[in-house]
Amino acid sequence: MKERIRLLCQALRQGSSAVTAIVTGCRGATPRSPGALLVLTAETALGTVGGGQAEHDIIGPAMEMLRGGAPVQQGWHQCLSAQELRHMGQEFGGEEEILLLRWEPRDLPLAEALLSAMGQNADCSLRLEYDKVYWRGTLLPIAEAHTAPGCFTLKLQEGGRCYVFGGGHVSQALVPLLSGVDFCCVVLDERPDYATPALFPTAEARCGPLPALAAAIPFTTGDSVIIMTRGHQGDYEVLCEALRSPVWYIGMVGSHRKMEATFRRLREDGFTDADLSRIVTPIGLAIDAETPAEIAVSITAQLCFTACASFDQSSFACTMPSRRPSAFAKRANRTLSSRISGESSVTHTQQTDAITAAGSVSRSAMRSFACSS
Repeated sequence: MKERIRLLCQALRQGSSAVTAIVTGCRGATPRSPGALLVLTAETALGTVGGGQAEHDIIGPAMEMLRGGAPVQQGWHQCLSAQELRHMGQEFGGEEEILLLRWEPRDLPLAEALLSAMGQNADCSLRLEYDKVYWRGTLLPIAEAHTAPGCFTLKLQEGGRCYVFGGGHVSQALVPLLSGVDFCCVVLDERPDYATPALFPTAEARCGPLPALAAAIPFTTGDSVIIMTRGHQGDYEVLCEALRSPVWYIGMVGSHRKMEATFRRLREDGFTDADLSRIVTPIGLAIDAETPAEIAVSITAQLCFTACASFDQSSFACTMPSRRPSAFAKRANRTLSSRISGESSVTHTQQTDAITAAGSVSRSAMRSFACSS
């Protein structure tokens, strides 16, 4: 999202116009949800409203808007072409309502205010009020999304940081993926060579004793913590700091044996069953991940799913993807409640069956299928 707003600012600073295309409503099966954003200039486009027929239909009118005419257009667009609908059937067709707005150089102060708020990692939204000939935008210091006739609130960013403790191989694969899906990452490591901008160009890097670094962080409800340090003691002390905080996600890398010992120690140190139930371990979705890249994919997918667990498109005005505690957090931690009650044989797949409701196929099963085909 930030790169799209940056492109918008760049065009306006150069004295050029730009057009934003925003999905404001959906009917049926659609590739994107309300809030999807495309920024179009005379030279380039960034973002998408879902591609396909709907995006094809709005590119021409958007280019015309860059050259003048009405600054506001809104309408419903089929996601599938007429040929695709004939082939697949009407029941597979969906529609997106897309709002086109032309931004002029005089709108630069608003665009720069949006970019500044996002750069400060603050909760922010853009409230748009419009009719057929005019629109105006207002920066809101909250993360919300809402739609009503003549008004749409676009959630730009939900503040909060993802603190990744440990800068090893998995973190080096993980952080670029998280940054690519709009997580604001901070990497912390005791080793100077593992906490550098060169290793983590998309994140902030901090070097120092991990317990002290963790203790100094003013964690908020918008933050998440991933623990994958090189030493068990460092893991434990960081974990304790996270459990004393209101962060919405605590994930930790570790074997069953290590985590069982960790849970026993936590209980001895006064942490409750409710505290332990907040820990997600083994971390990531159950995809038989082995390499750092595969583990990074599984963790990123789990964080995205957890963040968006409360999304309900049918009641868009009330709920949108949120990096706040949700009912998913309880469902995703079955392993923890089982271990607390004395069961130690829960598998990674059992832990994440709430996430992968359709079931997961192991590599060995896939290989067997391939061999028998």
